[in-house]
Amino acid sequence: MLTAAGTVGCLAFSLSLQFLLFGGEDADIFRRGLVMAFILPLAISAPLLLLLCLKAHELSALKQQSIDERAQDSLTSCLNGPLFSAMVDAYPSLMGSRAGRQTGSLLMVDVDHLRVLNERIGHRAGDQALRVIAGAIRSSVRSGDLVGRIGGDEFGVFLPGATRDDAEKVAERIRHSIAEMRFEAGGSKWPLSVSVGVVLFETEIGLDALLRAAGEQTQVAKKGGRNRIELTQLRHSPSPSRPALH
Repeated sequence: MLTAAGTVGCLAFSLSLQFLLFGGEDADIFRRGLVMAFILPLAISAPLLLLLCLKAHELSALKQQSIDERAQDSLTSCLNGPLFSAMVDAYPSLMGSRAGRQTGSLLMVDVDHLRVLNERIGHRAGDQALRVIAGAIRSSVRSGDLVGRIGGDEFGVFLPGATRDDAEKVAERIRHSIAEMRFEAGGSKWPLSVSVGVVLFETEIGLDALLRAAGEQTQVAKKGGRNRIELTQLRHSPSPSRPALH
């Protein structure tokens, strides 16, 4: 708007100057002066307008980048814990009034032996393992599913509307894709695997209950030998306080 006003002002000034300088000249000279009176302001303002447009686009991109960075876990580029929690909590309020009941599944994906990798090879290798595992999880879920990092070596995967078959397929894709990875650390191949706890629900259940049940199933999977999936179903919602997600 400022550039447009400036352009109009330049045109008005140029036209006024044109009449003062060339008003008494012949028609040909006057026409040439009139053309210059239009061209000069446009030649000055067009680059300024382009510069302002570029700066506005740059500021918009930086703003979106800032929003994305606040929403993402900096290491894995998954949703961070608080945002994952908020989006899962929003599911009943978004769907409940129309769907009649809420169905879906929450997966807790716990990385096996990450502490051993950190201690033997170093935290840089552990961080790289988390990044490739996060990528495998995101590649294994459906469109519209949520993936968040909810702990140091834990990921949450929320599958809205998922049936038992849907949840089992997603969980197995995650487990299998990670187990098949060829991850190298410290100059040698390092096996990666995850233990997955799956919770199905068919009614409105709080995130605290889902996380607790999924965590229990993850521990069952670890005690059973790791690199496996354990599943349970919740039909009612207990009411303890929600664990904090960092």
